[in-house]
Amino acid sequence: MPARATRRALLLAALGGLLIAGLVTAIPGGAGPGRLAGYLESNPVPSTASSSGAAFNRAGSGDCLMWPDATPESASLVKCADDHKFEVAESIDLRAFPGSEYGPNAAPPSPARIQQITSEQCETAVRNYLGPKFDPNSKFTVSLLWPGDRAWRQSGDRRVLCGLQLPGPNNQQEAFTGKVADVDQSKVWPSGTCLGIDPSTNQPTDVPVDCAAPHAVEVTGTVNLAARFPGALPAEPDQDGFIKDACTKMTDAYLAPVKLRNTTLTLIYPTVPLSSWTAGSRQVACSIGATLGNGGWATLLNSAKGQLLINGLPPVPPPDIPEERLTMPPIPVQVPAQPPAANPAPEAPQPAPAG
Repeated sequence: MPARATRRALLLAALGGLLIAGLVTAIPGGAGPGRLAGYLESNPVPSTASSSGAAFNRAGSGDCLMWPDATPESASLVKCADDHKFEVAESIDLRAFPGSEYGPNAAPPSPARIQQITSEQCETAVRNYLGPKFDPNSKFTVSLLWPGDRAWRQSGDRRVLCGLQLPGPNNQQEAFTGKVADVDQSKVWPSGTCLGIDPSTNQPTDVPVDCAAPHAVEVTGTVNLAARFPGALPAEPDQDGFIKDACTKMTDAYLAPVKLRNTTLTLIYPTVPLSSWTAGSRQVACSIGATLGNGGWATLLNSAKGQLLINGLPPVPPPDIPEERLTMPPIPVQVPAQPPAANPAPEAPQPAPAG
């Protein structure tokens, strides 16, 4: 697949929002409308009178929050050098906005409205927060945290936190260390990671899932362009040649003894655009998957190293190339003979000048 077409396919990958107990985490900016994955009312974050609410209310730009798995109601402020699951770009009090939408008697926003608030407020907040370190292709997602319906109704809490998180398996957030502006934001994962697929659009989600579950691609390696290009952004043809060669070798080694052609899957990789390079991103993921004729992706089950199913069916390997065809001597190419050059016509004699 050509690199440009591959990038277009990857840019179509829609990362759905993550469902957190009592918190709504909206989708990253630019992933398209209508992709809020969930909204949970059964276990809202406690009111601001609780210890977790106090941490939520104290959090400001540059702060980091951490909570145990699936218990964001236990969120606490931590050092960003330690493990954390959310980095705050800006704290916004919606009561400062005109109109009655956020007034004392207003109903809590719907999931669709929360998504709009994320697009309207958090994308700008994160861009301003990161400045030149903002990578539009980052593995971190622009997100919004809010205290939930109960705090909205009972405590009149209208405060939301705009920030960044790292999507992980099972609709949970991955913990990470360091501030986003100080780390490589490249979308890379360990070899053997499978990335989910949105069944409504047949597009990759960039969220790790169990390879036994439906997924769009399987990661086979990571290429670090800084190893070859330590200076300025290399030209796209130079990137493409280096990445293709490295990804091919990594994929062959990852699948061995299975051959890529027998899986009928395609090697997929992006290149690094200027905006990502400027932000400090230097790595790309090698992966394998199958695109459909309509721009969507096939749904894969199981690893390509095992009992792979593509849209529910096992792959049908192409016929083997006969050994004799692999060892045939090259056919000499005859250069067509050039016709002899025509003799130039003799020049007509010139009359002698008059005496």
